[in-house]
Amino acid sequence: LTTDHPEVKAMVEEAIRSALDSEVTLAPERYAEVLERAIEELMKKNKDRFPGAPEKGGWVVDNYPMSADHWSALLGKGLLPDTVVCLKNTEREGVCILARTYSANRDEINAKILKRLTDEALKKKEEEELRKEMQEMQTSEENQSPEASEEKGEKLVLPEFAEDDFPNLPEMETIKRKLDLFMHGWQTVESEIQLSPLLQVVVLEIAEQTPESLLNQIVLAMEEPFKYHGWEFSAEDLKEEEEDLAAEEEDEEVNEEEN
Repeated sequence: LTTDHPEVKAMVEEAIRSALDSEVTLAPERYAEVLERAIEELMKKNKDRFPGAPEKGGWVVDNYPMSADHWSALLGKGLLPDTVVCLKNTEREGVCILARTYSANRDEINAKILKRLTDEALKKKEEEELRKEMQEMQTSEENQSPEASEEKGEKLVLPEFAEDDFPNLPEMETIKRKLDLFMHGWQTVESEIQLSPLLQVVVLEIAEQTPESLLNQIVLAMEEPFKYHGWEFSAEDLKEEEEDLAAEEEDEEVNEEEN
């Protein structure tokens, strides 16, 4: 095989696509160091946010790597957040996020779809011409030329999709793989996060939600631990209070006798 062989070219193109799709992630220790420096710089300006603003806190990290090692690196640096938010789309096998991703990258994905359809059409046309050539033992210049298809009125049309739908085509497979990797990574990291007792985990479904409604839910979840929560005074609580009062009276009597 040579470098010009179709199979070799296909393998090279696939390797390039995989490299472009893969994300570059810093080593856990390096990631934690960079984040630590960024937070230190933020803390210098934290008090200027508003009167009485605390020096610590007030930061959000988006898209932190889904890795137990990266989480352990944060733990080692003492950089654990108060709240971890995971936005998921499990309804209808992730149709919502796939549709949103397609909508945000419509031109790029449509171009890939059109290229594939064009390549498939050309390949089919070449196969048909080759079959005719083998049958008739002659070649028609008219059928071989690209203009011939245009003269016959042949053209490729992209399929149409509703606003809340997406093309279930090969061009979406890369996005689906990324979503699968995210879900697998989250399951691993979530179990690691839950080992930190003081940390709050908030998991929200994004289907039929707007960014504003999701933000409001996150803010409410973050404020919840700081709210006062009363509870019903039970018989057990009453008994415990009576025991405490009795113990205080005994202590007072002992102190009086000593005096």
